[in-house]
Amino acid sequence: MSAHPRLWLALFGMLLLFGCDPQQPQYRAAMQQLLQGDHRAAALTLHTLAENGHAPAQLRLGLLYRLGLGVPRNLRLAVYWFEKAARQDNVGGQYWLAESYRRGEGVPISPELAFQGFHRLAERGYAPAQYQVALAYAAGRGVAHEDPSAVHWLQRAALGGHVEAARRLARAYRVGELGLPRDPRRAVEWEWKIQPVRF
Repeated sequence: MSAHPRLWLALFGMLLLFGCDPQQPQYRAAMQQLLQGDHRAAALTLHTLAENGHAPAQLRLGLLYRLGLGVPRNLRLAVYWFEKAARQDNVGGQYWLAESYRRGEGVPISPELAFQGFHRLAERGYAPAQYQVALAYAAGRGVAHEDPSAVHWLQRAALGGHVEAARRLARAYRVGELGLPRDPRRAVEWEWKIQPVRF
């Protein structure tokens, strides 16, 4: 291999190692400010990044507005930033936008829009969204009530590491809910999936 391709490979490796996003140092600084509890400084840094289209900053800024940390609590502004992040395919932005519709926080409550948002993420393998889809099917909230679909999504979420989904499945088997037969052995199997490993 000549020196020229080697040089390009080295440059490409450096880009992978250090990242090519010029906003990354600012974002890391904002995360450090959050860790140190300086929410106001973090909000200012995140606001600058969010205005420049940085999706992770848009998500974090939305969460700060949702919680009222470093900024006055403003659910409409939270949704505004979640939507901006969601449009850039940011999973967190998409999740919290759906959650806002589910709760009616900053937007009118809409179980249908919430379900649609969660379902898109669930199909991509995002366990918290899979859990929400399961709950929607179980309650008939934003979608027709379907116990088999609820069980399917609970299983997918639980196998993806979602503790509450495993607990819900264990309870369903223990008492015979969601169209499942009472099966204490299966209940214990799902409970074991959420037990910490001890040595």
